Amino acid sequence: MTRSRYWLGLVSLVLLGTSIGCRAQNDLETYPISGTVTYQGQPVPVGSITLVPDSSQGNRGAAVSMEIVDGKFDSANASRGHVGGPHVATIVGLDGNGDGDLFPKGYMLFQDYQVSLDLPKESSTNDIVVPADQKKPSRRVRTSSGP
Repeated sequence: MTRSRYWLGLVSLVLLGTSIGCRAQNDLETYPISGTVTYQGQPVPVGSITLVPDSSQGNRGAAVSMEIVDGKFDSANASRGHVGGPHVATIVGLDGNGDGDLFPKGYMLFQDYQVSLDLPKESSTNDIVVPADQKKPSRRVRTSSGP
C-alpha cells in the first residue's frame, strides 16, 4: 500500500467517524465557521479541514469536516458547524491535479497539518496558514514493468 493510499484511507475513516458522530449528537448547538487555508503563500487548491473538540481541554461534542476549494472552507457546505471552545484542526491539502484514477483530486501538498484553535460560540472566520516548511510527502512514481 502506498503512503498516499494510506492517507486517503485515513481521511475517509475520519470523515466516516465524523458522519457517525454527527448523527449521534444532533441536539448540540453549533456555530458557523468559514475561512481560508494557504500554503507557501498560495490558496490550497483542494483538501479538507476537520475540527474535533479537544477533549484534553475538556471540550466535547461532534466533529465537523469541510471541503477546501480554492483555499476556502465554509460550514454552510457541511452537515453542521462547530461546538465552540478548544478544537484540534486537521488540514489535508492536495494539489488539485488529479490523475483521473487513484488520486482524482491530486497529490498531497504537505503532511497532514494539525493546529489548535479556540473557537468562539458564535459565527467566526479563521484564516489558517500552513507553515511553509511543512514536509511534503514523497511520491512514488509508477513504472511500467513488462514481462
